[in-house]
Amino acid sequence: MADRRWLIAVVLFALAMHGLAIGRTVLPAQDGLKVIAVAREFGHRPWEDVVRGTDLHPLYPALIAALHPFVAAAAGPGPTSWRLTAQLVSALASVLLIFPVHRIARILFDRRIALLAAALVVLYPHMAELGHETLADSVGLLGIFSALWFGICAWLKPSTRLGALSGVVAGLGYLARPEAILVPPALALAWLMGMLQGPRYLSRKRFPGLVAIALAFGAVLCAYAAIKGEISEKLALRLGASLGKSAATPPHAIRSVPPGLDDPRLDFSPKEESDTIRITGAGQAAAMILREWWEESCWFFAVMAGWGWARRDFIRGLCPELDPDASRATSRILLVFSAIYFLALLRHSTVLGYLSGRHTMALLIAAAPWAAAGSFVCARGVAVKCRLLPARALWLGVAASALLIMLSVITQVRPKHRGHWSREAHLEAGRWLAQHAADQELVLDTRGWARFISGKLGYDYWHVRQALTDAHLRYIVVERDELEAPSPRARTLRRLLDRTARVIAEFPDQTRQTAAVRVYRFERPGSWEVLRR
Repeated sequence: MADRRWLIAVVLFALAMHGLAIGRTVLPAQDGLKVIAVAREFGHRPWEDVVRGTDLHPLYPALIAALHPFVAAAAGPGPTSWRLTAQLVSALASVLLIFPVHRIARILFDRRIALLAAALVVLYPHMAELGHETLADSVGLLGIFSALWFGICAWLKPSTRLGALSGVVAGLGYLARPEAILVPPALALAWLMGMLQGPRYLSRKRFPGLVAIALAFGAVLCAYAAIKGEISEKLALRLGASLGKSAATPPHAIRSVPPGLDDPRLDFSPKEESDTIRITGAGQAAAMILREWWEESCWFFAVMAGWGWARRDFIRGLCPELDPDASRATSRILLVFSAIYFLALLRHSTVLGYLSGRHTMALLIAAAPWAAAGSFVCARGVAVKCRLLPARALWLGVAASALLIMLSVITQVRPKHRGHWSREAHLEAGRWLAQHAADQELVLDTRGWARFISGKLGYDYWHVRQALTDAHLRYIVVERDELEAPSPRARTLRRLLDRTARVIAEFPDQTRQTAAVRVYRFERPGSWEVLRR
């Protein structure tokens, strides 16, 4: 009963932190604008058409669309309610992730270490950030680790019913994030390793559960493919991706580019090239994956995870309620999943040339039980070495936990957009557009935030040529940094604005008190040949 109360306390703490962060994060992630746009499409078009027409995995936008009417009833039907709905779905998934991680750690070790592992899911800064961002990562992680938990239970029982449940959950996880497709192969490989290392009769008993996982997962995947027309909906280089064009925007698709706009010297790339280091080989990719995992673990818990793994047999001896066979089988499954995930991430990084911190979140969560175990055994070792009385050791543990929680709270309640001060300028620009732009006047927004806040129709920069040929285009919103960048895209943008637009509003960066975002009044030229001069 005491364990349940502590777990409830962890859940309530997570809800409180996500609530505070949501209240202080007034703009979604830029990629989240596209998710919200797809969610809106579910209300305007048949859902089958929406699934076919987007390169996003559809579960997260569909959940947003399903929950939005309830949020809109309280917050109104505007952009704020869509942003809140996306954040609530992500936050709820992040909170629910606590339970499978707790149960997996409970099988690996005991209730004390399981509670620490559950707390780490809440306290990791980047994991907490994903929990209130408008991205599908927390929903995908919930699917991955819930499927692993049900798969482990199906392994230990053994049970075809739990195996089928694991396969269905893995399939649903795939509809949120593609990494979930790795769960069934990980369980199959762990079964094969168990067959080679353990009694054959146990492997034969577990085989029907493994078949149930594969069939259930395949059924979900086949149903999705029947609607989508393909299993992988990641279109080549995100061709045709949009950061926020709504269904109501006039679909004036241009069939030919007017003379002047077809100049090969013009660079209408949708985004500026990233300043991050581009990955050029497998060795560099592996080093960056490990570095990201190290940083996301706040280095301390990376060390603790290594120590927990090295001392796993000793720690198991400290857990009187532990089933050694179940613990070893669960360790094997998590280890196999982590290895497969690492290889998949290695290929992704090598082929695409980049890596994000959120790509390593599954590795971070998979290592949480060992990080908790390492922390537990280190704390116990300090208490034994110092010959601390139980009461004093308890108070020192409480003080250390309070410090850790305080640091996590400071990190989590910090507004996400304060790392990008220009987002506040976009917020003001959006409010300005809401007051000054007429309903029939379209907006071209290179970032998407201002148009999202204003609720006005228009275009993102993926469709810049289409926007420039639209007779209803009246406003262009540009971030100052985009104009100052030493790149062909910036030169093209400056030339376009110098010849076809004039500044009518500027919104400052709070740190430098200089214009961070500019709103231009677009004035269509008589001929686009003006861009050649």
